[in-house]
Amino acid sequence: MKTTIKALLVILTFAFFSCQKDAGLGVTSNTSTDLSIMQLKSATLAVNDVAVESASEEASNETFFYGEYEHMLRALAHLKGSKHDLFAGKGNMHYINGQRPVVSIDTAEAGYPIVISIDYGTGKETDHGKVISGKVTIEISGPKGVDGTARTITFKDCVIDSIGINGKSIETFNGDNATTRKMTVSSEVDFTLPDGTIIHRVGNTVREWLEGLATPLVREDDKIQVTGTIEVTSSKGDKVDKYSRVIVEPLIRLGDCHHPVQGVVQFNKNGIEIASLDYGTGVCDNKAILTTNGTDVEIVLKEQGMPKAKTEGKHEASNKGKKNGGH
Repeated sequence: MKTTIKALLVILTFAFFSCQKDAGLGVTSNTSTDLSIMQLKSATLAVNDVAVESASEEASNETFFYGEYEHMLRALAHLKGSKHDLFAGKGNMHYINGQRPVVSIDTAEAGYPIVISIDYGTGKETDHGKVISGKVTIEISGPKGVDGTARTITFKDCVIDSIGINGKSIETFNGDNATTRKMTVSSEVDFTLPDGTIIHRVGNTVREWLEGLATPLVREDDKIQVTGTIEVTSSKGDKVDKYSRVIVEPLIRLGDCHHPVQGVVQFNKNGIEIASLDYGTGVCDNKAILTTNGTDVEIVLKEQGMPKAKTEGKHEASNKGKKNGGH
């Protein structure tokens, strides 16, 4: 799946919202033009959400990789010393042209906690085209695969492609790593978009592995269910908007697909639903459907860059009066 946004969408959204307000949604709500305003605002919200989720997922994959190779890092630190670049001379790993980050480890005398430091410098490119810069630390409280072990992840001036990431996430493992594997994630993170918009997200989610338990270091065969709620504050200059992001139908992620293939995210403001984003029925494609007041907008998902909302020619919104039923 993939995503992008037209300049026309941005221009119309901010032009409309600078002059029309209402207590519930920030717009009036009686004419077809008003419906198009709501549609445009919801499309912007959905595009930003998809872009942030893509960056968040990439960050999660990176930290999961280094956390899972904890024992290798310990062995390398024993040979090289903990402050050295532990992966120097170890090949490209999953980066291109030897663009590995500098990785070091600090280990407590008792064994835990340990702190893994990853420095991407001004930018390292992965073998799937993502460019990552900045610093990340992972503090691990106990052995991997042990119920209750937590990883505290801190992002400092980190950028994935064009999206900045700063903040902290705590991932707590639950299960036996053989028949059950869940990760409960509590996070407070700021994402900065290319246009200067800051997305502040505070929330709790649960990632549960439905398939792929037998091959913990292989992502391609993973099938993961994601549930939870995130409180969001979006700000740009003096414009501030607050809403809740609620997964009302579990999101399904496949290890070999860049975006969710199934599930529904609902966006609520003041306890009222303003839009929902449907990722389909399980097929790895490049589409999601945004529904606002019975009007559907196609969101085209991208592996890189900002998503795209297909709103051209729809500024006079049509009331379809239907919920999306997949694509």
